[in-house]
Amino acid sequence: MNLIAAKSCATIPEHPVEVQKSASAVGERPRTRWPEIRARSFDGSIEHPAQVENLLSRDEQEQLQRIATLIEYRRGGNTVFSEGEDAHFVYFIDDGIVRISRYAENGHRQILALKVPGDLFGLPDGGQYVSTAETVGPARIYRIPWQRMFQTLSAEPQLQLIFLKKVAYDYGLAERRIMVLGQQNTYQRLASFILELLQVPEFFDQRSSRLKLPVNRFDLADYLGTAPESAARSFARLERDGLVRRVTSRTLEILDVDGLKALQRGRRRGDRPEHNEASAETHSSAL
Repeated sequence: MNLIAAKSCATIPEHPVEVQKSASAVGERPRTRWPEIRARSFDGSIEHPAQVENLLSRDEQEQLQRIATLIEYRRGGNTVFSEGEDAHFVYFIDDGIVRISRYAENGHRQILALKVPGDLFGLPDGGQYVSTAETVGPARIYRIPWQRMFQTLSAEPQLQLIFLKKVAYDYGLAERRIMVLGQQNTYQRLASFILELLQVPEFFDQRSSRLKLPVNRFDLADYLGTAPESAARSFARLERDGLVRRVTSRTLEILDVDGLKALQRGRRRGDRPEHNEASAETHSSAL
């Protein structure tokens, strides 16, 4: 998603709140949630594919919790770390969304990934962060010093295997995104994005078929690799084709999952809008 940085929504600088220093802190209250690493296992088959699930046992969750600091960001637009900074920490998302992005020399932003609960990010590359991480909205994030994480991994072969599964899973997602950006038009990319969100229970309610869009129109456009106006036209086409129905500006009712999958798998079609798209321009302000 290519968009000049000046188009991004303005944010108010804010210091994150340290919820608690570690699980061994004196007088702490018990938490209702534990650190998770969600991914698919290596096991599975075409007939019975592995499901995305938390790979950590309770003992492993407690082990990570003891060395973690839980940080709370109360609003979106806060920088967790910036490209080129020394990588002192690795992060696990407890709640909320974090966008991983880079800026080109011309100032255009590309969102590389949207990290959700169960994801980890901030692994160092040559001692540095290679991308920028920012909160999309309120978020709670576990922060672990990289050296402590490295020592724990060195002593725990099972945790090493879990990290390998997670990195392999994320690598597969990155390959899939390369195919989406390189082989699909904007209409198909939007269908692929919606299908991805359907796999995240924090966003999709299966009983009502309602999907909460977790990003604004600028983030969506930068993730799809297009302009906000093109993303809005694609939303309008999805509605006209009976695949989704807009309930609010950030809520969709999913009408035809099979239709979205067929669109995703279909042959690439041109991005030229149809002649009568006055209604699409109306939707561009609603996103």
